[in-house]
Amino acid sequence: MILPALIQQCAPQIAPATMTAIVRVESGGNPLAMWNNTTRNLVIPSNRQQAIAYLRQAMASGQRVDVGLAQVDTENFATFGLTPATAFGACTNLRAGAQILATAYRRAAATFGPGQSALYHAFEAYNSGRLWGDGVYARRILAAFGHPFPLGAGAASPPFPGPSHGGAYQVETVRWNPGRAHARPEPSQLAYVLTWGPITRTPSPAAP
Repeated sequence: MILPALIQQCAPQIAPATMTAIVRVESGGNPLAMWNNTTRNLVIPSNRQQAIAYLRQAMASGQRVDVGLAQVDTENFATFGLTPATAFGACTNLRAGAQILATAYRRAAATFGPGQSALYHAFEAYNSGRLWGDGVYARRILAAFGHPFPLGAGAASPPFPGPSHGGAYQVETVRWNPGRAHARPEPSQLAYVLTWGPITRTPSPAAP
């Protein structure tokens, strides 16, 4: 299944292009990928059973681990009702990641105002929990925009019900030059424009 289609089904409050870029950077589309924040190790189990066993042992040892497609931190498991047995489900993981991003955007919009800058800072917060100071990660997300890819084998899981509201975050591409680094985002260089409303299309990448 193509990732944007799965995102539309499981996390419709985030535009597929935006969440696809998050997943591309975070896990490369591997639903079993883990990053152990405590030991600083990348863990790629060969099957879900191994993944669950590793995560259970890591959590029992008090280790913090980023898990699955959206690399949801185990510190967020209680908030989203995740367990080692459920966190690797594609829909379950994407839904949690989308909620984390949406919360980060609301925080950023309250500080910087809605729009491009808020989305840029939301990307920073998605990785670090802070709205400022993680521009390298935010630019990696922008650079990953517009490159859809299929999920790995065995990634599908039963669909998760989406929110009842009819709105969604929608992105449109604008000109952006990833070769130029800036301490602050500039509107002419951001790859997303964020609005609130129904998603009507999946945008195409802008010409360089």
